[in-house]
Amino acid sequence: MPEGDTIHRAARRLEGALAGREIGLAAAPDPRSPVHGRAQQLQGTVLERVEARGKHLLAHFSGDLVIHSHLGMNGRWRIRTDGRVPPGPAWLLLASGPAVAAQSGGKLLRLVSESRARNDPALMQLGPDPLRPDYDRAEALRRLRAAAGREVGDALLDQRILAGVGNAIRNEACYQAAVSPWRRVGELDALELETLVDETREIMLESLRRGRRPRSVYRANRRGGCPRCGAAIDARGQGDANRTAYWCPGCQT
Repeated sequence: MPEGDTIHRAARRLEGALAGREIGLAAAPDPRSPVHGRAQQLQGTVLERVEARGKHLLAHFSGDLVIHSHLGMNGRWRIRTDGRVPPGPAWLLLASGPAVAAQSGGKLLRLVSESRARNDPALMQLGPDPLRPDYDRAEALRRLRAAAGREVGDALLDQRILAGVGNAIRNEACYQAAVSPWRRVGELDALELETLVDETREIMLESLRRGRRPRSVYRANRRGGCPRCGAAIDARGQGDANRTAYWCPGCQT
């Protein structure tokens, strides 16, 4: 599932393939596309830069235009540099020379002005993104500490606290910090809180570097026991969204 690391990786690939180029083809061939009928406005523009903010991707074009996407559970960006169009239906196609980008599915795809993107309430409410150069660790700690009454695992999924954290990342972060996802945030001491925030960032950075997330505990109940102590991994839905928390009851207290 796309989490912040996936979106940052897609943003890098999209920028590397198309940034600084005039868009020769801009189309939304799938009639279900939210930008069907509008995508051609991007034809002839230049892709200036691409950024990720948590799970949101924003591609900035000349002419005061921005493509804003959120892949949700099953959306996807596919980028090729061999001139071939990625197979399958596309909500958006962008091409310049041999570089082709296709976006399909997802929670959100829209074409807006720079000012509208800049003032978007959903983006303005996002917490610090551990993968951005402007990441504010102190603010991340402040926001997490303010969620004192919430369960740790549930709070980590709140994009207003740390942007880009999804289920796989929050489970691994809790495991590496040796903190049970079922504890209340207010029960953590200062060191535990700092360790949890720092482990979350390190996991996301490692995933961005290696192209895959570390998985010590996530879905480990299907693979065997805890890699540290060998105990059985527990799994149970947590929070209003009932996202599955995985934890070792022996190592995570």
